[in-house]
Amino acid sequence: MYKKKDKFKTIGSQMRIKNIKVNDIDDIDYFESSKDTRTKSSKRTKDKGEQTLKTNVHLESGRIVEVNSNYSYKVNLCGDVKKCFLSGRLKYLDHDTRNPITVGDYVNVEISDLKNIRIEEILLRKNALSRFIEKKEVLLAANIDQVVIVVSVKEPDFISTLIDRYITVAEISNIPVIICINKIDLLAELVEIKDECAYYENCGYKLVYTSTVNNTGIDSLRELLKDKDSLFTGHSGTGKSSIINAIEPSLNLKTKEVSVHNKGTHTTTNSSMIAWSFGGYLVDTPGIKTIGLCLNDLEYLPLCFPGFGKYKKKCAFSDCSHTHEENCVIKEKVNSADIPIKRYNSYIKMRSELRG
Repeated sequence: MYKKKDKFKTIGSQMRIKNIKVNDIDDIDYFESSKDTRTKSSKRTKDKGEQTLKTNVHLESGRIVEVNSNYSYKVNLCGDVKKCFLSGRLKYLDHDTRNPITVGDYVNVEISDLKNIRIEEILLRKNALSRFIEKKEVLLAANIDQVVIVVSVKEPDFISTLIDRYITVAEISNIPVIICINKIDLLAELVEIKDECAYYENCGYKLVYTSTVNNTGIDSLRELLKDKDSLFTGHSGTGKSSIINAIEPSLNLKTKEVSVHNKGTHTTTNSSMIAWSFGGYLVDTPGIKTIGLCLNDLEYLPLCFPGFGKYKKKCAFSDCSHTHEENCVIKEKVNSADIPIKRYNSYIKMRSELRG
């Protein structure tokens, strides 16, 4: 799996020094050559470990449709959903993430014992959406077609900076975005919220305004989901489960009211992948109050922040950070219709958080 940011890396020969136990002074410096900067030597053991060396086993391919605790999962095997567990070999590999497998992953499982199905191989991902907790990556979903960012106009309040974060994370992983503005029945007029969201629409993102009270926008959203694997995410309490129930009433997902503190309460407890009756799948994840990037993403923020990527070749410097450089197109457009000051301030805040 290569993220969008990998497209901007220069691939070439790289020399690294590695510490090893030596018996001779001439062996102190040990160099390793890598022909691809995207491949780390520390990953080689992991890559090999993800392929089983067992013999006389029958492996069948499937897709993870639910993630539970204690390395327990549900896998779809040609339409038959079975409970399975992570093999001991994979369990003790260093996956560089808090969770080695996520919903949407394609895997090979051993089915010789149907009461004890084991995941033996994790197949290559085309993409993955993740967040970071204390600098450690947490996988949210893999192999998806689009991310549906659900925000509410009230209860909880509309937060445009949260949209910026979600879009940036999706852009880095090269995943298309749909922005769903929910609970519009709580507003007397839509003009103000539409004016603020016009920036995202002008950037090319699809917007849908919805209300589960009167079913406004539900048909339009359903059409965008048809035959796509879509991840629903957003702040807790914005109405993700209610929207899903409106789109597919037979699912009857559990919903819960917003707390007295005007903060959403978690409804979804497990990540799951559910088939739509009209084609495609939804990925429902627990509500996320914060979503962040890692420090390594700092240099790609100028390219992946919503609306900034189209100006990447117009600044005087190819690695322009849009902060202090001269002849920066982004800074020149701030306070105009192209880049509102609120969006630029959101970008600066995101940069400062990454820099610590």
